[in-house]
Amino acid sequence: MSELGNLLKSTREEQKKSMQDVVDDTRIRENFIKIIEEGRFKDLPSYLHAYGFVKKYAEFLNLDYENVVWPLFAEECPKEGAPAQPKDITKEEYTPPTTETNFLENETKSGKKPVTVIMLIIVLLIIGYGGYYVYSSNILNDAVTIGSNNAPANTPVPAAVVELEPSVTFAGDNTSDNSSYFNYYGTSIYADNNTDNMTINDNTAEPSYIDPLFAQTIPTPVVLAPEKVKVRFSENCWFKYSTDKGERNEVNARRGTEIEIEFDKTFRIEIGNAVAVSMEYNGQEYSNFGNRNVVRILNYEAQDGKLELVGR
Repeated sequence: MSELGNLLKSTREEQKKSMQDVVDDTRIRENFIKIIEEGRFKDLPSYLHAYGFVKKYAEFLNLDYENVVWPLFAEECPKEGAPAQPKDITKEEYTPPTTETNFLENETKSGKKPVTVIMLIIVLLIIGYGGYYVYSSNILNDAVTIGSNNAPANTPVPAAVVELEPSVTFAGDNTSDNSSYFNYYGTSIYADNNTDNMTINDNTAEPSYIDPLFAQTIPTPVVLAPEKVKVRFSENCWFKYSTDKGERNEVNARRGTEIEIEFDKTFRIEIGNAVAVSMEYNGQEYSNFGNRNVVRILNYEAQDGKLELVGR
């Protein structure tokens, strides 16, 4: 008889909570709850499932996990000898290995895109491109012109007359006095006879003007470099991260592994073994995420050169 399973079951019954109450609050499936209450932890898909489910169940019943539940769990379900890989179970029975089931389930659902919607978007893009091509070409205009003149289809169409704009030069290129520029655009912008921007051409002794609009120096756009955080692993660890740049990755890290995460403002990490992970950002060390085998899910935001925990 499992002492831990009996403790969980008796506590649930004393609190007058049904099996469905546990399912609704913890999101753990009913068949897994029965396995836990019977103490058959090795029948669960993996050790990580057993750890996460028991911890979530104990928190639901307001039991002292660290001092009461954990010692019993460590004795009845030691990590050594536990199944390392999930057993063959149906998709409907599967529950993710962390306590954050809502987040992972929603993430899976949001990734499903109906094929019909994608096909409709592609068709609309093709139609839009075809309409733009016909509109931008002279095919439609030529057909309307030929039809309106009742001329045969092979009648040549006179070429359009294109008026060229006068060339524009500036005083700084030593090749022109800007006369063509001001003959075309006019000199009314200097109607107040302000001569602060006037220079004299030594060869012609005639005034030439430097337009202050074109004399301005346009600053070069600044491209901000992405933020970077280094993650180091002192023990074997399952690790998953996602960033606001759209990057998602899952790593089964070995001891001594080091990876780098690039992000703009925020990133999210999921740790399967909290004691194994440390991070370095902007010369600062971040560690002590929890005890060995503790599962953590954390959201970080870069603020004033530091990493700050933000709400999930």
